[in-house]
Amino acid sequence: VTVAEIRRAELCYCGQHPDYFIERYGHIEDKDAAEIIQPFALWPMQRDAVRQIAEHRLNIILKARQLGVTWLVLSLAACWMLAKPGYTVIALSRTEDEAKELVRRLSRVILRYCPELVADKAAQPDGWGGPVWSATTMGVEIEHEGGEISTFKAFPSASGAGRSFTANLLLLDEWAFQAGAREIWLSTYPTINRPTGGKVIGLSTIERGTLFEELYTGDNGFCKLFLPWSADPRRDAAWYERTKRDLGDQIMQEYPATVEEALTIPGGAFFPEFAVHLHIKEPQRDAEGYRRYICIDYGLDMLSAHWVWIDAEGAARVYREFDAPNLTISEAAAAIRARMFEEVDAILAPPDLWNRSQESGKSRAILFFEAGLTLTKTSNDLAAGCAAIKEWLRPVDGVPGLTIDRDAAPNLCRCLTKIQRDKARPDVYAKEPHDLTHDVDSLRCFCVFWTRPAQRKAEEKHDLLRDDFHIGSQTVGPLGEGGRYDVL
Repeated sequence: VTVAEIRRAELCYCGQHPDYFIERYGHIEDKDAAEIIQPFALWPMQRDAVRQIAEHRLNIILKARQLGVTWLVLSLAACWMLAKPGYTVIALSRTEDEAKELVRRLSRVILRYCPELVADKAAQPDGWGGPVWSATTMGVEIEHEGGEISTFKAFPSASGAGRSFTANLLLLDEWAFQAGAREIWLSTYPTINRPTGGKVIGLSTIERGTLFEELYTGDNGFCKLFLPWSADPRRDAAWYERTKRDLGDQIMQEYPATVEEALTIPGGAFFPEFAVHLHIKEPQRDAEGYRRYICIDYGLDMLSAHWVWIDAEGAARVYREFDAPNLTISEAAAAIRARMFEEVDAILAPPDLWNRSQESGKSRAILFFEAGLTLTKTSNDLAAGCAAIKEWLRPVDGVPGLTIDRDAAPNLCRCLTKIQRDKARPDVYAKEPHDLTHDVDSLRCFCVFWTRPAQRKAEEKHDLLRDDFHIGSQTVGPLGEGGRYDVL
């Protein structure tokens, strides 16, 4: 039996037993150790995660911070690249620097420190006849004895990243924090979606309102793994208490003990007022004669439009929505016009659409006008708009001012449920994940445009509807539609 035959048999065994490969040949960096490069000794929860990932095609891992999970999945990638000639791995990270870091860990640590199985192509031992690895800043290749190439390609998260590749393994590192995660998932999933193979490993700490949270908590085909702070056996109760003193309630996000803790984020959702049983109503068929509006939020990344009627009592109802990415202004205008099945009183839009383009000298509002839509400018005061949405959603005597037709605006409902409070400005909602903001920004145009009257006793309200009254030196007429008072 030759050394080459022993190596091939060992690689075959490693491919079938990746936990064996990691513990026998794997290495990681430990910044606290006397020697930074350390053998990868699996903790029990890590070992169980390896076995679960090996058994399942779709895997999503919710984890506490600093549990070596990125090292774990990179070691799995190395194992399968070595054991399976021609194996392709696509890895996506938040930024280009983080993508480069994945390549560095794989090449300069994991592959470099298993010389029994693979050699650096630029420094092969004399007489070496086994696999060799080489690396660029964004990728790694392993050339096998028969000439087949196993490939690792790393990309920063961006639209279309990895789309043109057919992969055996798709890695999504810190998935909850990747920009445009939903669009990326839709474009990269087909690269591994084959009847005979293809595997996904997505890992992250939690960020509420993201695709990662949606997939982790949803009913789908993912194997859902959770690694709590205690997965590191060196962390004890005393360590946890010290950390909690330093982080406060934020510890539930960074170092959760349970899935429930991970999903309980301090600050919480921005619109706790929104509740399905209160705000989702059966469509109202007798809405003839009501004022009708379209509110929009437009950018090249997304057009979000909502149709709203408001009745004579000042109650509003969202009854249609349209969302579509990558539309030019003429395409966006055509899409809205195609869905205008009834006359509307105004199309409400944010003031930024009136900013002039340096290239054309025209604002986007003018371009919309030239495409057949006249826009009405609303306020761009984010805090006032957020307060206005809350006021419309707030139930008074059990009845909210604004409701939504059942099944008419599913994306708006999703965004209102999931969008979080801005950590720096608690009076406004967070702008990340950005895909949650478009529909809410659209609704904000309506809510900040209309001002609902304060609730009064029935007889006082009747008088206001009937009579003029005075504010300072001004005479104010009867309560107008939408809750506005006309100054006479």
